Amino acid sequence: MEVALKIDVDTHQGMQTGVPRLAELLEREAIAASFFIAMGPDNSGRAIVRVLRNRGFLKKMFRTRAVSMYGLRTVLSGTVLPARAIALAFPQLMRELAARGFEIGVHGYDHVRWQDDIDEIGESGVREELQDAFEAFRAIMGAPARAFAAPGWRTNDAAAIAIDAMGLDYRSDTRGRYPYRCAIGDRIMATPEIPTTLPTLDEVMGRRDLPDEAAMLRFYLEQFKPDALNVHTIHAETEGMGQLDGFRALICGLKERGAKFVQMREVAARLNRTETPVCEVVRVEMPGRSGWVAGQGPDRAVGAP
Repeated sequence: MEVALKIDVDTHQGMQTGVPRLAELLEREAIAASFFIAMGPDNSGRAIVRVLRNRGFLKKMFRTRAVSMYGLRTVLSGTVLPARAIALAFPQLMRELAARGFEIGVHGYDHVRWQDDIDEIGESGVREELQDAFEAFRAIMGAPARAFAAPGWRTNDAAAIAIDAMGLDYRSDTRGRYPYRCAIGDRIMATPEIPTTLPTLDEVMGRRDLPDEAAMLRFYLEQFKPDALNVHTIHAETEGMGQLDGFRALICGLKERGAKFVQMREVAARLNRTETPVCEVVRVEMPGRSGWVAGQGPDRAVGAP
C-alpha cells in the first residue's frame, strides 16, 4: 500500500498552529508528506458568501462545527476583522519544513478568491493569482516552487493552460483515481495531474454512520487500496488541530498495514509523461462537499477528439 499525504494549509491559524503539530507528529513517526500552503491573505470570512450561493455550505458549517474547529478569528478574517497573511506571516516555518525534508508546494494566493470566483476573475485574474503566489514562494524559499494544488479542487481551462505553461513537475488540482494528463479539447497538458483519491475528513465528519473516532478510523482504513497509490488530502486546520488524535490513530493503523508513505514529488518523478493516461477534467459534486469540484473524467485514447 502506497500513501501520499497532501497537507493543505488554507488559513493563518492552520499555518501557525496546525502545521507545527503535524510536522512534529510526522517527523516522530518518520513519515514523508507534502505541504501545500496558501501564499496570500486569509480571507476565510468572505467564504460566508457561499451561504448565499449554496445552501449546502451552511449545512456543512453546522455539520463540521466550523466555528469551533477554525476559531472565531478565522471565521471573521477578511470581513469584520482584517485578513492576516498565511505563508508570508511564517517564512521561517516554511524554510524549517523544507530543511526537515518535507515537500512544499503552492496552494494558491488568495484561497477564497480562487475557490469562489475562479470562473469570474477571467484569464487575467488567474494569471495574477498565480504570479502573486509563485513570487511569494520564491521570496520566502529563495527558489521557485515546483508544484501547485488548486484551492478547493477548482480549476478551469484558463487555469489549466496557465499552470501548464509554468513547466511545473506536477499539479494536484482534482479528485480522481490515478495520475493523468489533463485534456482540454484536442490539447493535452504536459504537466501531470496527481489527484486526491480519498474523501477528506471535513466531507465525512458528522455522518450518522460515523458517530465517533473509532468508526471514522475503520471507515478510512477501508478506503485505502492496497494495490494502488492513495493520495489523501488532510488540512492543517482539521487534522492539525482538533482532529490530531484521530489522524495519529490513522497513521498508526496504516503503518500496521504496511503502508509506504511517499511524497507527491516522488510520485511525479517516476511518471513517464508520454505514457501517463489522458483524461478530461469534469465538474462533479462530492458527498459532504458543497458545490462542484474538478474531477478526473474517463480515459481518452491519445489522438482522440
